[in-house]
Amino acid sequence: MKKIHLYVALLWVFVGLAGCRQSAQSDTAGSVVSEEALLTITRQDVAIEETYSAAIRGRQDIAIMPQVSGTLTELRVVEGERVKKGQVLFVVDQVPFRAQVETSEANVKVAEAGVATARLVYESKQQLFAEEVISQFDLQTAENNYLSAQAGLAQANAALVIARNNLNYTEVKSPSDGVVGTLPFRIGALVSPQMLQPLTTVSDNAVMYVYFSMTENQWLSLVRRYGSKEEALRQMPAVALLLNDGSRYEREGEDRDRERRDRPADRYGERTRSLR
Repeated sequence: MKKIHLYVALLWVFVGLAGCRQSAQSDTAGSVVSEEALLTITRQDVAIEETYSAAIRGRQDIAIMPQVSGTLTELRVVEGERVKKGQVLFVVDQVPFRAQVETSEANVKVAEAGVATARLVYESKQQLFAEEVISQFDLQTAENNYLSAQAGLAQANAALVIARNNLNYTEVKSPSDGVVGTLPFRIGALVSPQMLQPLTTVSDNAVMYVYFSMTENQWLSLVRRYGSKEEALRQMPAVALLLNDGSRYEREGEDRDRERRDRPADRYGERTRSLR
């Protein structure tokens, strides 16, 4: 019985080895060697873009401040209106300033009359002194009075100029062409030259400027790469403006900062680009 079991076990081993050999031969015969295309890697230049936060401003943003104190009586513009240089934007109450002008004009007339009187007295004293009727003291006193009257006239004329200027300042005019900003003050508001908030802002946006800044490390890296600040600025590529909706502005920026490169802010790479 042991011999029979041994023969049976050896038979199963031989059958198993034969089956494995046939399976390996069938797998080898059925396999297909595939050929893959080879990709050749070449060196080429790649543009790496960097993004910076930027602020867009017009050619100039002028804060409009009153030059006299008073109550606003007229608003002659609306927000967003395009205005011309010299156009009246606001009117401050003119009544007290007109009164000052009239008072100053009256003072000028009084001073002119005083000068005329002092001149007549002085001329009369000169004749009397020539006839030895009065002393040198009387003549000198008349001359001093005449000079004082002339000085008083000059002061009156200066006060009249100031009064007229103040009256003109009641009409707040635009210093340049541009667009009117917000209007925080309305008719009846009390304004003065010492107020912190301007009446409005006139923005000249015929040319828009985009301002962006690099970090100090980025700027120093560029300077080391190109050897000098001037060369780094010259080699810096044009910039593109990425709008809020993700689109790019159709034109790239050009360097408009040559005259400002020696300023302290430019040591840290502040750049100004004009998008035309």
